[in-house]
Amino acid sequence: MARELAAEPVVGLICGRFEGVDERVLEARGIEDVSLGDFVLSGGEIAAMALIDTVVRLLPGVIGDPAGLTDESFEAGLLEYPQYTRPQVWEDRAVPKVLLSGHHAEIEAWRRSQAEAVTRTRRPDLWSRFSARKKGEVRS
Repeated sequence: MARELAAEPVVGLICGRFEGVDERVLEARGIEDVSLGDFVLSGGEIAAMALIDTVVRLLPGVIGDPAGLTDESFEAGLLEYPQYTRPQVWEDRAVPKVLLSGHHAEIEAWRRSQAEAVTRTRRPDLWSRFSARKKGEVRS
């Protein structure tokens, strides 16, 4: 949806407050309802800001290197792999050696296995969809 919205020349958002927007307005204008998840907010402004941020970052020139968008959560149906920065050791916790190896194929394999593990643990719903889609690709 974010990619579709980013391709539009203009996008308008209506934010309900407390009880939402009059249903007649939604029906009359063909407004599409968008949900960020199973929780309730006092108004739609925070959700609208999240949607705006999601869409704007897909616009050309917003992200320095557009190739960086390909490894992000949800792009391949998985959450993103763990991130590590400097220093190499922090509070007796080291960056995984494979990430320091310079061996790109091994790093990619590690990232993929970590993304799968993180998704299985944190988002079983995504993992189920990913697994089902993967099984369908194998049969093809």
